[in-house]
Amino acid sequence: MVDFWWRLWHLPLLLYLTGLLQFDLCSGQIQVQIQEGPLYRVKGYPISISCNVTGFTGPSNRDFQFILKKPNVELNMISTSDPDFAYGMFFGRIRNKEIYIQRLSGSSVLLTIKNLLENDAGDLLCETLHTGGAYYGDYAAETKLNVIADTLEASYSGSPSQSLSEGDPLQLECQVSSQTFQHTHLSVTWFLHGEEDEIPRPIITLDKDLTVKPGAGFEDGYRAGLISMDKVEDTTYRLKMPQVQQSDQGKFYCKAIEWIQDPDRSWTQIAHKTTTACNVEIKRIVAPDAGSFSVYLKASKGPLQEEDALDIRCSVNAQNLPGHFFSVTWLKDQQKVAQIGFSGVLTMFDSYKERENAAEMRAVKTSHTDYLLTIRSARAEDQGQYQCEVWQENMNEDGTYKKIQKEMSSPETVSITAKESDLAVVMEMNDAVTEGDALRVSCSVSGFKGPLSVSWQHKKDSGASFSDVISLTHEGVMRDVGARYQSRNVQTFHSPAGNFILELGASATSDSGEYKCIVSEWTVQSNGEMKKANTKSQQKAIIVNSVESLMKVSLKSRTTNVPIDSPVELLCTVRGPKVSLAVRWMFQPRNSTVQTNILSISHTGEITWKADQRNYQLSIQQPSDTHFTLMVPRASKQQEGQYQCQVDAYQKDVQKALKNSNPLAVIVQKPVSKMSLYYSPTSRLETTVNTDAKLECSVTRTTTDTSRFTITWMVGSQMLLTMDLDAVVKFGLAAGLEMDQRIRMEIRQKQDFQLIIQQVRTSDSGQYHCEVEEWLQDPLGDWYSLQKMSVSTELVVKEKEIKLHVQKENRTFNITNHQTAFTIDCVIDSQSSDKSVFEVTWFKVQEEEGPVSMFTARRDGTLHSAISDKNLLFGRPLATHYKLTVPQINPTDMGQYYCQVEEWLLTANTWKKFASDKSGELSIYVHTEGDSEKQIDPLGITLAIAIPLICFLVLLILLLLRKGHKKKPELKKKKDCLWAEKNGLTLVPSCD
Repeated sequence: MVDFWWRLWHLPLLLYLTGLLQFDLCSGQIQVQIQEGPLYRVKGYPISISCNVTGFTGPSNRDFQFILKKPNVELNMISTSDPDFAYGMFFGRIRNKEIYIQRLSGSSVLLTIKNLLENDAGDLLCETLHTGGAYYGDYAAETKLNVIADTLEASYSGSPSQSLSEGDPLQLECQVSSQTFQHTHLSVTWFLHGEEDEIPRPIITLDKDLTVKPGAGFEDGYRAGLISMDKVEDTTYRLKMPQVQQSDQGKFYCKAIEWIQDPDRSWTQIAHKTTTACNVEIKRIVAPDAGSFSVYLKASKGPLQEEDALDIRCSVNAQNLPGHFFSVTWLKDQQKVAQIGFSGVLTMFDSYKERENAAEMRAVKTSHTDYLLTIRSARAEDQGQYQCEVWQENMNEDGTYKKIQKEMSSPETVSITAKESDLAVVMEMNDAVTEGDALRVSCSVSGFKGPLSVSWQHKKDSGASFSDVISLTHEGVMRDVGARYQSRNVQTFHSPAGNFILELGASATSDSGEYKCIVSEWTVQSNGEMKKANTKSQQKAIIVNSVESLMKVSLKSRTTNVPIDSPVELLCTVRGPKVSLAVRWMFQPRNSTVQTNILSISHTGEITWKADQRNYQLSIQQPSDTHFTLMVPRASKQQEGQYQCQVDAYQKDVQKALKNSNPLAVIVQKPVSKMSLYYSPTSRLETTVNTDAKLECSVTRTTTDTSRFTITWMVGSQMLLTMDLDAVVKFGLAAGLEMDQRIRMEIRQKQDFQLIIQQVRTSDSGQYHCEVEEWLQDPLGDWYSLQKMSVSTELVVKEKEIKLHVQKENRTFNITNHQTAFTIDCVIDSQSSDKSVFEVTWFKVQEEEGPVSMFTARRDGTLHSAISDKNLLFGRPLATHYKLTVPQINPTDMGQYYCQVEEWLLTANTWKKFASDKSGELSIYVHTEGDSEKQIDPLGITLAIAIPLICFLVLLILLLLRKGHKKKPELKKKKDCLWAEKNGLTLVPSCD
């Protein structure tokens, strides 16, 4: 059930899609149609090609344009809308109306080319212009047009004029042939152009389908057998009219038409030819009275020669001719030759019988009125005066015949001359020979009876006169060698084939020109001497081409754009005569004007290498042309440039030509680099002064495993340092004399390059660029640059943070015993650098004078006391703990004390004060003796003793604990400290 509903659902969908398809097919669709091809038309004749468009909407008139498509190019021919559409090669022909478009209707045109040219061959495209809206359909169609040569020939070889009488027969022949490779048919029509005819009238036609059709007005004569046309063998078309009439007078000629069947099955006329005309004059014959008759004789028109055919026609004209009987006799010089009796019996007289038996003569009755005597091969004795004698005879009642009356024709003289000698000369030779080859001229002789002699002559050009080359007498003796040929290898002889041969060995270009062969026939006179009876000559031109003019040299290659390390094959082709060749291969590097030789091959086969032979390979082939192949097995950039081959031609070790080939550029391409560098979007390095900055430059990918790199570090636009392919580092101007001692480059791995700047300063801040250039080694061992890339790192050098801090605790100390001492502590809680050194100065503040320097512990370890009357005691129990003890107190020591600490750092080999801080104040109060006695009591004395003791013990415990806890750090601090922990001065404990 589900399957049923599924199928039922497909039914409306199928109907819908079918409707869409029908709508698409039935709606208007542009369709351009052109005459189907291929079309074959003859050069020099017209062609008309139709083109139409259907399925369009809009204006009824469509515009068309024709385009001739040839390989790799389209040529605009003509347009109905744009007068400037045509290309220049068609523009003049359009202006002269040799190419035009005829509109047959709004949607159909006819393109006509009146005179086809060879260049008109191609694919002819007919295109209708788009008039807006969506494109729908085919707007163009094309057909192939082939232009073939005109091989149609038509000729008339008979007499240019004939004079006949009414009732005489007329026979004319024309020869028609065609040599085209296409399958064509011929039609031949005989025309008559009478004096009163405005245009020639077709008499009869043998159509292309071999049917015979009479022309208008000649149908009755055709049906009566008075007009016929036969095809004799392959090329002869014969017109026969047994009895011409006065209306048949005029000019007769034939016209041949060549037809071809196009792909649409229609026959098209592609060529036509018309022969020369024969002017036929027809004399009117006046009918005699009843009971009488007349006789006319007509002989072949002269001049006649021996062995020509001789026709002597006798014509009898009488009323009611079929009811009479006649006997006809031919007379020559009043002597009987032949007779046809009333019954048709032929009688030959005297010596003419033998000639009849030999089929040299015959006499026949050709019609009721005509009697013909034919001598197939006339002799000299056949000349004379001829007449026809005609007797009219009637039959008696007993069946016998009775001569009634005789008529004689007018005499006609026939002249037969002796036939001239048949001596004929035909020169045979090549139109051209090559310099250095033998020049051979043949003279073929025919139609001779006696001995022959030959003379050869030569002239260089048409304006010069002939000069003698050599002669051969009728006795076979060579003589009369011309002055120019005395030292040349020249000879003439009579070949076994019967031809006379002139031969020049090793021809030169000066031998070009016309050669004349003069042949004489000799006869023996009655006195036995030889006499030149007849002479015939013929001349013909010959060209001796120089080797240089025939030799062509070209250089080509299948691949002229190759990657490095790929092979390049250069083919130097030499076309021309077979001579010895010398070849020189030349090379001009790219961006150079100097051309160098790679190798040379002499004409004797010796090879001389100018370049490294390991980089090239050479091969030579000689099929029809000579090929010299130069192979570059592994191309390098050094071998990029222009190549050329130079060829010398030699004949017998004499140079005849030198030709250079076309230059051929070979481009050797570098491989595409695959190099990539590590790049961080936030490439920034921050550090503080006096530290070492390390800038990274890493190649993450290389083109090959053998890639090398040059590294250049730039700061800003100035070069800091560079490393070449051999890892040699050179400093740039940006390094200076001082900085080059602080910078170095390390190669941590094969492709990681690190720039290290020691003891950086704030002046070292800036943008650092690492330029990496990848290099590969070509087959010749040269390194070439592939690609250059760079990455940047911003270096920011900051001053160190001031962390110097001295304890700021303020204290008060009351002193009653002048023999006691007090200690001013200076404790540094923190410092800016572990490499900091300190300079500590203690000050006493006096109310009137202000702070006064007491003692200074300089950073270089020297001590300086500003109080000379007291031996101040300096101590430094820890690297950051300085003490100054004032012994033997007196009232003048009363006041405020503090220490001033200066922090120093070594920057660029120079000590600089980095920070300064001071401690809290120690207030000292000194009491005099009166004051002391007033205050002395036992408890005070006890406290005075106990409190210092307790303080000392507590301090001692703290020091021991601190020393044990910081043993290792203390050792480091002692190493960095410039002073010993104790300096010989007695340490006095302080008390709060």
